[in-house]
Amino acid sequence: MINHKSIRYFEKIILIVSKLFKFLDSKDTLRILVYHHIEKKDFKKFYDQLKILKNKWNFITPVEFENHIYGKKKLKGKNLLLTFDDGFKSNYTVEKNILRKLNIKSIFFVPSDFIKIRSTKKSKKFINENILDNNIDNHEKKLSNMTIQNLKSLLRSGNLIGCHTKTHANLGVINEKSKLKNEILQSAKYLESSLKVKINHFAYTYGNYDSINNESLKMTFSKYKFVYSCLRGNNFFNKRKSIIKRDTIYLDSSNDLSEIFLSGLIDLRYFFQIQSINKRISK
Repeated sequence: MINHKSIRYFEKIILIVSKLFKFLDSKDTLRILVYHHIEKKDFKKFYDQLKILKNKWNFITPVEFENHIYGKKKLKGKNLLLTFDDGFKSNYTVEKNILRKLNIKSIFFVPSDFIKIRSTKKSKKFINENILDNNIDNHEKKLSNMTIQNLKSLLRSGNLIGCHTKTHANLGVINEKSKLKNEILQSAKYLESSLKVKINHFAYTYGNYDSINNESLKMTFSKYKFVYSCLRGNNFFNKRKSIIKRDTIYLDSSNDLSEIFLSGLIDLRYFFQIQSINKRISK
């Protein structure tokens, strides 16, 4: 299996191949980055990484992304959209202290039950049991959740809020319609009621092929206009009703590794999975 750890061993060689691949690939590109919690000690690293990307790519707004997919105003060249998953408080801090300085707008995908929490103790419990799967490290014990007020602030700054289920459940292992409805639909109702906005964006938790089953696909596309995975790929030629691809970027990796991911070379590993999902959507 291709992953960022295995690529590191052959990083320089793969980088050369990726540069050639990028030269041969389409010049029109629309890729979506996904980040999660960012520790305070990594804020500068994150800032520097975005600065490097900003020199080579055009960061677009969520509205520009929507307009491109709907054919209202097509993009050109190399474009990036920034997204964050899970609703960690660090996302709010990063937006306020880094994204605003760089004039970058983002989509923040949040589990609705996580956002409801007002106690530090309950927040840590939710993170440990629902997001980190009981694998919380000592350095992660200061993690906490964003609040509705934080989300309202993000909206005022020109960002969008998306749904990331109710409890951060793995939808791929849920077949009961009542449970799926709770995770996919009821979560959006809470966010819409609390924020007074329409929630049109949904991101699968985990986002791999196995986390996306037929029942959940039917339900997500019945409610949301934009549905995201964590399968890598170029979204420039996406049709309206198709799964959206995203690139997970790692702050503990070199800039060469990010360049390899964004070149499109690793997309080949996900091609048939994406084709399979889109066929299921169209049925």
